[in-house]
Amino acid sequence: MSIKIVRISTGEELIATVEHIPGPLVRLKDVAILIPTQQNSLGLAPFMAYADHGDGLEIDPHFVMFITDPVEGLKQQYQSMFSKIITKDPKIIL
Repeated sequence: MSIKIVRISTGEELIATVEHIPGPLVRLKDVAILIPTQQNSLGLAPFMAYADHGDGLEIDPHFVMFITDPVEGLKQQYQSMFSKIITKDPKIIL
């Protein structure tokens, strides 16, 4: 499993933990949609926040345009969004 950007045929770009499972489907876990902001950057929002993805969202590969690696800053933003562990800010001096 690894964190990837997935462009689907509807034009949406998702960032998710991608898991290739046996069979014809691709499973995405902790899925967020990439949203351009007015400041020429990207925001993340939960994909289909109204749905229970349970063990993940399974997509037919025919609807996947491409899968690529995110830049490090985007990957860190994604990890902080879905992290189960809260860490202290390294810039804070105690």
